[in-house]
Parts: sequence; C-alpha cells; structure tokens
Amino acid sequence: MADFLPQGDSLNVLDLATGTADQLLALYNSGRVKSGIGLDLSEKMMAIGREKIAKRELSDRLSLQKGDAEEIPLNDESFDAVSISFGIRNVTDVNKALREMYRVLRPNGRALILEFSIPRSRLIRYWYLFYFRFIMPVIGGLVSGDDSAYRYLNETVETFPYGKDFCRLMSDAGFNDVKREELTFGIASIYCGEKL
Repeated sequence: MADFLPQGDSLNVLDLATGTADQLLALYNSGRVKSGIGLDLSEKMMAIGREKIAKRELSDRLSLQKGDAEEIPLNDESFDAVSISFGIRNVTDVNKALREMYRVLRPNGRALILEFSIPRSRLIRYWYLFYFRFIMPVIGGLVSGDDSAYRYLNETVETFPYGKDFCRLMSDAGFNDVKREELTFGIASIYCGEKL
C-alpha cells in the first residue's frame, strides 16, 4: 500500500479500520509519512496498536482514536491519503464510507483500499473458492473454535463488489482516475482514487 501513496515526503495519513495499527505503521515506514491517525471501533485492538506505536517511540507522530468509517469524526480536507485494509467490506454502508473518505481528503489526495477479490483465472478462482469455502472454515474452526467467522469471511468476499464494480462505486463517490492493482493473481486488490 505504501507504494501507492501520493507524491510528497511529509504526508498526513488516515487509516480506517486500523485495528492493531499494522497498516498505519507500514505507511509510516515508507519514510514519506510525517503524521497519521488510525481510526477503529475496537478499543481492545487499538490498545495493542498503541503499545506498538509507543514501543517505536512514535506517539508524537501517530495516534489511534475510536471512530467509524461511515462517520469520520475529523475535519474536511485534513489528509493527503486515506487507507483501509480488508475493512471496507465490513462497513454497513460502503457508499457512505467512500464519501467520507473523499470528504476528509485534501485536493490531490488519494484513497487507498486493500480488499479481497476474486481471481480472473478460472483455474486459480476454482482452487481459491474451494479453499475459501471448504478448507479454511474447517482449519479456522479448529484453531479458533469458531468456524462461523470463517464462513462469514467467505460469504462477504464472494458477494462484495470487486474489480470494475468497486471502481464504479469509487467513481460514484467522487473519486477520479480510479485504478485497480491486482495482487497474488487477483486474490486481493488495491484500489486507488484521486480527489482533484
């Protein structure tokens, strides 16, 4: 994701659904981020993220706060980049979250969205879906004791819009020059959109 940051070497970034702040820290590690905020609804996950940030002595540059991607509690045009990794699929109103991302971006800012997708290759898609539907829920259930969470993951990935459909949602929210970069044969994708 850091490879897709907009131009600049003192960027201010926002990471939505930040969880334990791994994506926020990865963006900071690019050497181009001056400051950043991570937003999430889970205080327990953010507590872990705050420990990671403090351990690296970055609390003066990176902070985490409770907040919802559909109602970002931050000012208009505050960030050079807004990211969300494997979280847009779980918001209640995707269009509202995309509009909120657009709102808090500065002109020439960029949205970066990492999400699961379905591979184009029939062969890879077959084995990917076979694994997702039948193997992962069993293994996940054995390890965690909750196979329903892994069935939920499969169901949301298969029903969530991806590729051109998701690019269209970003365009409808106001983003320009929307692009998709496929990762790992299309198992995941990075979507980029610009605010002019």
